[in-house]
Amino acid sequence: MAGSEMASEPRRFSLRKLSLWVSVLTGIAMLVAMSLVTVVSESVIRLAERGGDDFAQMRIQELRAVGNLERLIALGDQLLAERDAARQRDVAITMQALVLQPSVMAMGKSDLAVGRAFDVIARILATVDTITHSGLAADDPAAKHDRVTQLWNELRPGLEAAADGSAVAVVQAVSDSADEISRGARLVLWITVVGTLLAGIIGLVLIMLMRRQLLTPLVAISDYLVGLRKGVEQSLHLPVAHSQEVGEVIDAVHQLARAQRALEHAALNDPLTGLSNRYGLEARIEQSLSHARRSGLKLAVLFIDLDRFKAVNDSLGHASGDTLLCVIAERISGCLRDTDLVARLGGDEFVVVLSDLARADDAVPVAEKLLEAAMSPIVIGGLEIRTTASIGVCVFPDDGKDVGTLMKHADTAMYQAKAAGRANFKFFDIAMNEAVSRRLHLENALRRGLERNEFELYFQPQMDPSGKRVCAAEALVRWRRADGRLVAPMDFIPVAEESELICRIGEWVLGEACRCLGAWRTGGATGLRVAVNLSARQLRDSSLPLRVAELLALHSIPPGALELEITESVAMQDPDVAIRNLGALKRLGVSLAIDDFGTGYSSLAYLKLLPIDRLKLDRTFVRDLETDPDDASICAATVGLAHNLRLELIAEGVETHAQHVFLRNLGCDLLQGFHFHRPMNCAALSQLLDLEPPAAT
Repeated sequence: MAGSEMASEPRRFSLRKLSLWVSVLTGIAMLVAMSLVTVVSESVIRLAERGGDDFAQMRIQELRAVGNLERLIALGDQLLAERDAARQRDVAITMQALVLQPSVMAMGKSDLAVGRAFDVIARILATVDTITHSGLAADDPAAKHDRVTQLWNELRPGLEAAADGSAVAVVQAVSDSADEISRGARLVLWITVVGTLLAGIIGLVLIMLMRRQLLTPLVAISDYLVGLRKGVEQSLHLPVAHSQEVGEVIDAVHQLARAQRALEHAALNDPLTGLSNRYGLEARIEQSLSHARRSGLKLAVLFIDLDRFKAVNDSLGHASGDTLLCVIAERISGCLRDTDLVARLGGDEFVVVLSDLARADDAVPVAEKLLEAAMSPIVIGGLEIRTTASIGVCVFPDDGKDVGTLMKHADTAMYQAKAAGRANFKFFDIAMNEAVSRRLHLENALRRGLERNEFELYFQPQMDPSGKRVCAAEALVRWRRADGRLVAPMDFIPVAEESELICRIGEWVLGEACRCLGAWRTGGATGLRVAVNLSARQLRDSSLPLRVAELLALHSIPPGALELEITESVAMQDPDVAIRNLGALKRLGVSLAIDDFGTGYSSLAYLKLLPIDRLKLDRTFVRDLETDPDDASICAATVGLAHNLRLELIAEGVETHAQHVFLRNLGCDLLQGFHFHRPMNCAALSQLLDLEPPAAT
């Protein structure tokens, strides 16, 4: 496969090799051009040198010879014209002197006529001298004149021809020299022009080649990278690479683009479900909000949270929890339109954005479909799991006009849906926001209260059936704020449980209750038992048994003197963890009780598995037992159930004598309520114990 891909890939040349060969060829061309210019220039220089001083001297000598010959010819003509013998003799002597000039003699070596000129002139002079020396008229003057004329006429054409030939030769030599110099200069010019043209052509070819092979691809790569940065690279394409180097750059850009897309997907999408994450949702919801503003339509934000997902995750494992989340994500997506948005914020929290809504009520059918989708059974590992969801709905622009406000209000509405019993949806209203604001203020005040030690511990006695002896006491926390105002537990305990402050409060209550119990036992109340309520978070803490053992040892308390109470709802949130931790506490010897029995799950199967010692009958059944036969029957049945399971039963909320008598007659083991004692602090209970000694264990 790899071989076929390589075979189909177009062959690319190397810019490195191209640049090397271009450099080599350009260098060779420049060397050749320089050699030609050098050779021609050397030739011209040599020609110029030849036409320098030596050439000039030679031409001057030749010109002097020509001048002397012309003067000699003129003197010869003058000799023939003269009739006076003496003057003829002077002219002939002058002619002889001219012939003896070096330039003429040099010419005579190469020219026969010039070479014999001296002899001819000597004969002419001899003829003239004959006339002169005799002093007499010649016997035949005409014959002598004719003889001179004959001699001269024989010499004159040769001299004239030599003079003309020499003059022509000088002119021709100068002309040839000029022509040769001109040809050399013209050759240099042509070589320069041709070299310049070749350099220009090579440069143009290089520019076009670099533009096609390098500049154009680099510009296209730059545009692609800009588009990649802006997120619009889909409309751009990388160029086709013809060279290896540009191909390597394009391959690197491809890898960069893939890496960036992978990073963007990882940054904007949830790796588990493939949905958008918080950042991806915020990036896309802004576009939906802009569209809603332009169109004048509404937009709904639905905050979805799975109910009791942690129990599934902890009991079946994270792999099963991840599978559940993927199935829920797929179901949520199946309930939406293509124009809607869905994201997973983390954990079991999802957000859905419904756009183009004419009315806020248009979100109701979608919310109902989402609830049904969440409630459908899911089979994971052969086990059928049923879950529910709580949904908070917030509408733009009624409930908020920006992303932060809409998300916050949808989250608030979701918590209201959970508080209303789960498995439903709630629309946001201002009252919710005010309640959340109060809760946040209360949470901050709780944190400050913990730092300032504003909490107090009260104890409500648990009496024997006669109502005369204190057998045990339940520890109850109270919050007295800095202004002296007492905050009821029902107001701050739920907030503490939601904010995880309940762990710090529960730790303080457990430590303070053990401290007081140790003090009472030191004072003689060795048979007293103290009951302390555990929160769900405390019960899930694996270090709880160790902490209890440390407190018992610190205050010298036998394990049976400490009772830990949990509610049915707390025990059933995570039964496996509850059974494991309660078993560890039971092995320490600590007493265990189920509080508010009958108001939670009332799962007898799990009740049989919990290592408990006592059941506490909830006050709601005690309150109306005098007037409601059903409550009386429930009380009787609960007492019978507890005794059949070999458990003690504690009735709380006893406020009247009739209730006391009825419950005593049913066989309740312990009674607790305002009919006997109101909650009191540690010192007050000490005084009560001094007056009413507790029952011996």
